Amino acid sequence: MTYYTNVKSQTPHMAFVGRWCPLHRGHTWIIEQKLKENPEKPILVLVRDTEFDEFKAADRAFLVKTWMEANSINGTIVIIPDIEGVYYGRGVGYNVDEIKPPKGIKAISATDIRKKMSAGDESWKDIVAPGTAPILEALLIK
Repeated sequence: MTYYTNVKSQTPHMAFVGRWCPLHRGHTWIIEQKLKENPEKPILVLVRDTEFDEFKAADRAFLVKTWMEANSINGTIVIIPDIEGVYYGRGVGYNVDEIKPPKGIKAISATDIRKKMSAGDESWKDIVAPGTAPILEALLIK
């Protein structure tokens, strides 16, 4: 289900699949690296609709949308069923690339963020994507 878009769907997008629970600086760093390489291309953020995550898929999609709008990023957010894997055949017409972050970015863990949130350790606010901490706080209060 398309949650949000600000571009034509026929425009080739750069796709990013994840749970985004919550969206953090590691996630945004990876997306920003591809945007530096291809600033004219929109992004496609696929939010996995999982049963086990603390935040609903629509709430996680809203965090991504908030970050995209705050940073004037063009793209589309789609909520997808949970997936087991991503598979493709030969000559499919798109790239599959791993973006290797530096140690500091690679060390960011959404699991650690959720643990800090549960423990009342407010340092998680410095790790989540800029502008999303107030939204996450409101979701925690619910």
